[in-house]
Amino acid sequence: MNSSYEMTGFQSPCAEFAQRPLSLDERYLTNKPSLFIIEAAGDSKALGISKGDKLLIDRSLKPHEGQLVLLVLNNEFTVRKFSWKMLEGQDPESGDFVWGVITTLLREYK
Repeated sequence: MNSSYEMTGFQSPCAEFAQRPLSLDERYLTNKPSLFIIEAAGDSKALGISKGDKLLIDRSLKPHEGQLVLLVLNNEFTVRKFSWKMLEGQDPESGDFVWGVITTLLREYK
């Protein structure tokens, strides 16, 4: 009898449903030079954000109506739903601007 084990027979019927392992890097870090992760300093129930949530921000994306964005307003960061009306009538010298588009919210349950 041969001591080496050889696989013989048919492929498992479930093999066609096998998936690659989930890679968070592959899924979320698609444009690394322009991605940043920040931690929410407070709650915003209206936006579904809780203190301690991690927000993945892509600075390379142009904001679209209704997307969550990180804004600089009065030299402070704030999260808002984007609207073109936000930018209407804004003084270009104010220093207020859209810093990036929030693409992902990561929340830890402890």
